[in-house]
Amino acid sequence: MQNITKNSRISLVITTKNGYCVPIMKIRLYAVFFIFFLCLFMPAGLSAAAKISDKAQAEIDGFMTLRMNLAACKTPEEALSEIDSYHALHFTGADLTSFTGEEKLILENFEVLEIYNYMRKMKGKESEIKGLIRSQYEKNNDWLSAHKNETISKWLYCTAADMLSCNLSYASVTAIMHDGLAVKTYYEKALEQDPDMSYALTNIAQWYYYAPAFGGGSKSKARSCFEQAVAHARTNAETYYAKIFLSQYLFENEAQRGKSATLLADADAFQPGGHYVEWLRKINKAGFSLYYYNVHKLGPADVDKAIGMI
Repeated sequence: MQNITKNSRISLVITTKNGYCVPIMKIRLYAVFFIFFLCLFMPAGLSAAAKISDKAQAEIDGFMTLRMNLAACKTPEEALSEIDSYHALHFTGADLTSFTGEEKLILENFEVLEIYNYMRKMKGKESEIKGLIRSQYEKNNDWLSAHKNETISKWLYCTAADMLSCNLSYASVTAIMHDGLAVKTYYEKALEQDPDMSYALTNIAQWYYYAPAFGGGSKSKARSCFEQAVAHARTNAETYYAKIFLSQYLFENEAQRGKSATLLADADAFQPGGHYVEWLRKINKAGFSLYYYNVHKLGPADVDKAIGMI
């Protein structure tokens, strides 16, 4: 795994990138669904589970905890510094020798996606972000192509799907048609291996939410997957994210807003005073769910204006 530091990120735009996201699904995916949903969904065949090592699973869980704790950071720069520090402690030197190539790629995906999440909050980073995502996207495609006759880990399917979603903002129409289908297919393949995988359930739930009905989207399926993600969360970090995303789904039904607020409070207990939950409460106060905010490409000014009118 390549050492990612503040100074190396510029070179990563030109060469290969490593890391993680979320998530989660880019809004441009919603905007272009009408193109690629003209095609049939690719059936996902049953496959045996590819088990990663206990050490690799522990690193994934550790990085998910870091993601949750980054909510305490006051600025994107502070969060990126924390990611750099974590990388230096966990993803360098002898620490990597026991990981397989697939495990290293999974961890790189997580790190790149998280770097992306914070860099996109900074001005003047668009070109660097595009290079970062594009290079890791190609790295995933190359690896999956080279190992297409092997059993792929559920974690690689999920993080590769996340990378595909992020790259859709920079992709050609042809790539959007192909990769938009692959996002859902990859999450489905992960769930074939582990139907109770909270991370995959949370992300495919968002896919169902954003996709139009004629293309396979379903709000009822989204809710079911969000609820299953909460029920099957293994760690505090998985519970944190699963409850946040379910809370925002429920917020869109006025009768469910009390339950939505309870779920946010539950999440906040895992990361007290975190800025992410604080921000969600603010947009909810303005009358918006996270999904409405994203679909309509709202910004802080829209939130402040709505609150001022209450």
